[in-house]
Amino acid sequence: MSSPIALQALLDQARFDPLLLALYGPQLMPAQRPVLVSQWSKYYFALVWRMLGEGEPLSAFSDTAVQVDARGLPVTLVTEATPCQDLFAEHLQPLVVRLAELGPVSMAVLWGNAGDCLDQALQGRGDSSGLQVLLQTPGSPLYAAVSQDAAGRRRRRTCCLSYKVDWVGHCEHCPLLP
Repeated sequence: MSSPIALQALLDQARFDPLLLALYGPQLMPAQRPVLVSQWSKYYFALVWRMLGEGEPLSAFSDTAVQVDARGLPVTLVTEATPCQDLFAEHLQPLVVRLAELGPVSMAVLWGNAGDCLDQALQGRGDSSGLQVLLQTPGSPLYAAVSQDAAGRRRRRTCCLSYKVDWVGHCEHCPLLP
């Protein structure tokens, strides 16, 4: 595991591109950059929701450091200042904007990843953290990120792009599947 690095520094293209290359290999990087950024974001969002669900603080995007594992996936977020007062404005929005630039990938895809990861984090446990409201509030970028189809299966509102890589295929909540 690495030492924590400022999130802004990690998401500098000169540092993030080699991370993606090491993680996914030259067969996919840079040809499938949007897919790879989308997939990496899922690990990040899963970590955010786990931490917040456990009551751990999250600081603003500019005040957050990330520790990545040997593969380059985020495993710990380090709060370097006062915790966020507005999770969207101070942390998630700047993160989504930066990842969309790095992708290039649609912000709708990234917000969909954030919402799907939150929905999954809340499955099978109570929501003592109050995070469920983010999925239920009109106007929230996470609003209705996941729904149930007619057969009762979870379906994402937006595709995460994983189907574009043959060996990954469609995610289990893919809106493109019948």
